[in-house]
Amino acid sequence: MHTPTPLRILPDCSRRFGCKVYGKLEIYNFTGSHKDRESQEIIKYAVSAGVRKLAIASTGNAAISLAAYSYVHGLECHVHLPQGIALERLAQIQAYRPVIHVASTYREAFAECQEQCRREGMLDCNPGSRFEKLRGNSRLGAEIATRIKPGCMVCPTNNGTLLAGVWMGMKYRKLRPRMIAAVAKETRLAEGIAGFHRLEEPALSECLEESRGEVIEVTDPEIVEATRLLLKDGLIVEGAAAAAVASLNQLDLSSRSKVCCIITGSGLKFPNTIGELLRTGAV
Repeated sequence: MHTPTPLRILPDCSRRFGCKVYGKLEIYNFTGSHKDRESQEIIKYAVSAGVRKLAIASTGNAAISLAAYSYVHGLECHVHLPQGIALERLAQIQAYRPVIHVASTYREAFAECQEQCRREGMLDCNPGSRFEKLRGNSRLGAEIATRIKPGCMVCPTNNGTLLAGVWMGMKYRKLRPRMIAAVAKETRLAEGIAGFHRLEEPALSECLEESRGEVIEVTDPEIVEATRLLLKDGLIVEGAAAAAVASLNQLDLSSRSKVCCIITGSGLKFPNTIGELLRTGAV
């Protein structure tokens, strides 16, 4: 059973935006991101079904997490990566000894991974392929709903698995907050959400429609500002995590607003990247 992560109010963020801003601190998971919730559910299924080989395409955290859980359980993990992935991310993935495949882009890595799964009968662990990923994130939404009733839930978003899963958990607990997808289509500071690939369809679109949600695109200067703000709240996070807080600049908030941001992706995993981000200032 997954151990609940901390949920706490963020004082400096709350002062900055003039309302109650809470952070669900997924940086306290095993490998420092919410991806551990997804991996735990996938591994549970794989072990029960007698599956021995798994594969995923990733830009970092999903690969780190699945490779780690596979290593612990003695399963063979194949990771498909795009060229140019940060060396810090690559080193962490390699630490868990998966079989690594490299493609030109994330989209190509995704397509090659799916083809390998079809050809070799591997378990496809990509967004849109495994309900277990959504179920893992639904537990995150349910954990929040047992503590607070936010009007807005903000998730850093690329494929949409996190956003859609959190929404599932919220609905299960009879809450229907407005779901905000914080995206960074063009970024060099938030590698985890670079692009906006929307591969978790139709769940992503259904979530946004049902919750009357919104996609908010943030810039690298906004990510830098949010990273520094979160540091004042005692949190060292990677750029993708800061994107959730950065998106609050574009929301119509009042003193009565209650917002919860998913803070996922520990900056302690990527010291060189975080150092560059904090030295950047106004990009």
